Amino acid sequence: MRRMFLVCLLLLAPPAWAASDFTDGVWLTTGYGHAYAISGGHLQRFEITAISCQKSVSAERVTASGNAARFVGSSINSDTGVTDAFVFRPGQRPHELVLTVDGAATQTELTRSDTLPATCSQTASTDALVNFDIFARTFAEQYPLFAQHRVDWAAVTARHRAAISSSTDEQTLFAHFREMLAPLEDAHVWVEAPALGQEFSGWRPPLARSEAIHQKSLAIVEKRFLATPLAWYCNRQLAFGMLPDGIGYLLIVSFENYDRNAETAVQTAALDAALDDIFGKAPGLRGLVVDIRFNGGGTEMLGLQIAARLTTRPYPASSKIFRIDPVDSTKFSKPQPIMVTPSGRSGFYGPMVLLMGHDSVSAAEAFAMSLQGRTPEPVFIGENTQGVFSDVLIRHLPNGWRFGVPNEIYLNEDKQAYDVAGIPPDVPVPLFTDADLEAGRDPALRTAMRAIDEAALADRFPSHSNR
Repeated sequence: MRRMFLVCLLLLAPPAWAASDFTDGVWLTTGYGHAYAISGGHLQRFEITAISCQKSVSAERVTASGNAARFVGSSINSDTGVTDAFVFRPGQRPHELVLTVDGAATQTELTRSDTLPATCSQTASTDALVNFDIFARTFAEQYPLFAQHRVDWAAVTARHRAAISSSTDEQTLFAHFREMLAPLEDAHVWVEAPALGQEFSGWRPPLARSEAIHQKSLAIVEKRFLATPLAWYCNRQLAFGMLPDGIGYLLIVSFENYDRNAETAVQTAALDAALDDIFGKAPGLRGLVVDIRFNGGGTEMLGLQIAARLTTRPYPASSKIFRIDPVDSTKFSKPQPIMVTPSGRSGFYGPMVLLMGHDSVSAAEAFAMSLQGRTPEPVFIGENTQGVFSDVLIRHLPNGWRFGVPNEIYLNEDKQAYDVAGIPPDVPVPLFTDADLEAGRDPALRTAMRAIDEAALADRFPSHSNR
């Protein structure tokens, strides 16, 4: 009898994931145009507009407790460079959830829905007009910067739609998409058609400097300025060397791919190990030059992790707002604050210069913004950054194409945004002109070293010994 009772208990016991059943159901995001359908430990995300619903990322529950459930996907997010992963927690009310996505510095609110939108039951179509409408509507509902770019999206859509029909071939359709996006000059706006072997990405002129120029400029830094060879870290995305007179030089190539393993925890561990080694071996730094002139972005959290090694006090890095109304492009969420919190591990807290420029993009720009509230304040030298800050919504079309659309605006502590124009330098210096490259000069780096010397002479900085 006792054995039968135990068997019954085992049969009635909940599965291992039952503790996180609070996530089961259909959930709609505030802003972002996402729906999540979660059941039995499986997550399916949908990209929704008023006229469409497209399956995208799927993930499986890997950990669960009474107040948190983590889901991990099998793909790497091309915007952040890390594996898609989601952590859900209960919201303030029973019908709400709060979502944190790996690589993002802020959270997303979700509300329970009885069902998925009706469009999710429709059959996907490769019809050119259907794909055009989804593409155009997504930008109309999510993009926040049409006014800043002086683009009338409704007029652009109407003009191009008049030239599209169900029989339009893919080459022609792609040409229309490219022509629609080009006036935005936004490096976070892109479209790719794998079957055609074509892709297009926006950019604010002038053109990005080539990898050959990057390598030539780095050779100038190494041969003409560094007193020690560069030591490379984080899968060659980070390097450190010493300039003369006790000034450190930290080169940040990107904020992604810090390890071949794309899991966020592995990436952050690799960065912590690198920074421990860098600041542990250079305890007597008189100043620090940080170089992001060729940094194309990546994961904002890695930039915040570096900023945390450069301060002894917490301060606001920025705040984020995002579109919450698919019709009214002037309606935004309340600002979500993003903080820089001291690491507690070895770091540097004295005079610092940031070298930046037109090719400093996305997470590199968020990193620059995160340093504006540092004490002592860094000196920014070089050119305006590219002028794109938002995370990118990666969208899929029924015909197999993908495109990227940003929907957020970053604000500094003074509620100022730098989209389009970019963050301006304190000391403007043209970067790597043809004449400088030919002569082996780096005026920006020389100006940075001079700025640290002047700061030291003026005794503007408090004690900056490493912990």
